[in-house]
Amino acid sequence: MRQALILAITMMIGGCSYVSTYGVHGKLLAAEQQVVECEYEAALDTLQRFTVIGSSKEKAKAFELMGVVYQEKMDLEAYNHTVDRFLFSETGRGEYREVVIENWNESRRNIREKRLYALGRAECVTNFAG
Repeated sequence: MRQALILAITMMIGGCSYVSTYGVHGKLLAAEQQVVECEYEAALDTLQRFTVIGSSKEKAKAFELMGVVYQEKMDLEAYNHTVDRFLFSETGRGEYREVVIENWNESRRNIREKRLYALGRAECVTNFAG
């Protein structure tokens, strides 16, 4: 029931979002849901794998979601490293750093909006210092 509600809300927010995720592995979509639910470490494990073994579209999505996680964890070093890895990868080659960061910021806003609907809050309540 909860998953159906989240799916319905996601469709309302993103329109026909199934079109943009066509050809994206279900585990990667599940990792996105883990980011929404503040399960960062579990999501990062999957996302790291997809930056290596995924299709071009999956790699781009994995890097983007990793960027969102590192932004939310306020880990600037890891965030910058992820941006650099993406720009030096075959998938990100030729992209402008500013455009990538702008797109990832937009993705973070979308994640926060989904989280607000799913969890009732936009922020994750986590102690990252530990």
